Amino acid sequence: MANVVEWGRLTWPEAEEAVRRMPAGILPLGAIEAHGPHMTLDVDNGICTEQCRRICERTGIILLPTIPMGQVWSLYRFPGTLTWSYYTLIAVVKDTLSSLFDHGFRVIFIHSHHYGNVPAVKQAVRESYERYMGRDVKFVILEERGAMRAAAERVRTSPCAHPVFQHACEVETSQALECCPERVYMDRAICDYPRFTEDFDSTPTYWDVVTDTGVMGDATAATREKGAALIGAEVDAMVKKVDYVLGEYRRAHHCEGDEP
Repeated sequence: MANVVEWGRLTWPEAEEAVRRMPAGILPLGAIEAHGPHMTLDVDNGICTEQCRRICERTGIILLPTIPMGQVWSLYRFPGTLTWSYYTLIAVVKDTLSSLFDHGFRVIFIHSHHYGNVPAVKQAVRESYERYMGRDVKFVILEERGAMRAAAERVRTSPCAHPVFQHACEVETSQALECCPERVYMDRAICDYPRFTEDFDSTPTYWDVVTDTGVMGDATAATREKGAALIGAEVDAMVKKVDYVLGEYRRAHHCEGDEP
């Protein structure tokens, strides 16, 4: 395991040397949104940052500062939820990628635990790709939810409320217990299965229409052991992707040793 280099904790001479040695980093994206009565509003930040930290430990890439807000539409009408617009998040991600490029990064991974950020992130990466085409930089969205869902099928003991959204339920609460237990209050955990409308997946629907609590399943079934399996499966898959991308970069640039 490598010591994690945290970009925000470096001095500028240290940052200059760090990116010279390792011009690859990972950008965690979070959100501030309701997660039932038993988890803090910033739990997405805790899960995502810890996932990215574990990736950095195993690959040596630089841990970039977490962007602590995102695009939240579905849960916006719950107290506490904050959001940027789709276009603001695109601009924030693009400006961040531009800054990272200007300061020497040439392989930039982006990971968002919060699913609502993904459409804007994809658009930002596409626009950045067009801007920097031919300038020796690679942007990579780390999306390995399939590995996590496969693990969930093995360890979950309660029914899944929705085939895609796993929010403040057994799965996400278990992930939080593994990554950031200080953000979880299991004595307040509840079981609540939403009353989905027939057109829930076909038309924009605020989630307070189908749930009064913001919980989509049985949070009381969560355990840290389940979270370890879920996070481990997703991190393993993301590490595999990072290793592949870094290997391709090294071959293209004839690098040796640990440098990409």
